[in-house]
Amino acid sequence: MLKPSPSPQSPAKAFTLVELLVVISIVGLLAGLTVPAVSGALLKGKQADALNQLKQFGTMTLAYATENNGEVPSEGGDGVQSFSALAATTNSTAWYNVLPPLSGFLAASNYRSNPKGFYDKGSLFYSKAAKYPANKTASAYFAFGINSQLSGLPKLAALPYPSRTALFGEARLPDETKLPPSGGTMDSLGQPKVRDKRFVSRYNGVGIITFCDGHSEAFRATTQAEILDTNKVIWDPTK
Repeated sequence: MLKPSPSPQSPAKAFTLVELLVVISIVGLLAGLTVPAVSGALLKGKQADALNQLKQFGTMTLAYATENNGEVPSEGGDGVQSFSALAATTNSTAWYNVLPPLSGFLAASNYRSNPKGFYDKGSLFYSKAAKYPANKTASAYFAFGINSQLSGLPKLAALPYPSRTALFGEARLPDETKLPPSGGTMDSLGQPKVRDKRFVSRYNGVGIITFCDGHSEAFRATTQAEILDTNKVIWDPTK
């Protein structure tokens, strides 16, 4: 008795070229929607970290002033700091040496033997959003700084507008873009002090400022005019 021959199997259906192009287009569209959202979320996270860091500096400065007759710590020496200069006795009262230990962090002088540690995540001086030079360990590049216009001025309690007077801010590094207009220069970037010309907006036109009353703000500044608006921020309390 003859057995019926098995019916031939139907060939597996493959994607046509049109279907493949449609799938690629959909994947590309989804990637185009996802990448900006992820990038924006990462930038927001970096902004939140900077806000927290500068808020700590504000809190520590107020604590320091309470214990030191209302005075703020010094800004330290001039120029981009070598790690050996950070540990010099002349900089023993600089903010980067006296403030961090108040919250259990290492003073800048402790990084003399370990420059790489200055830029580690556990360092209070490290900014995730800052654009550091390639050879950053050659010097201590500060991404945040104390307001240089406070040097030698009255005590915190004597300031007329502490809630508008800058105490700390984001300090521009050599490879970062200055606020327009582009006229004028400001050398020795990366110093432990900041002012209007050294301020940088690292988060899509936003930078962080801590004020002399201790509060911190995500401050929108896309031009020099905005950062110079004394109705919003005061750099030099004598003017």
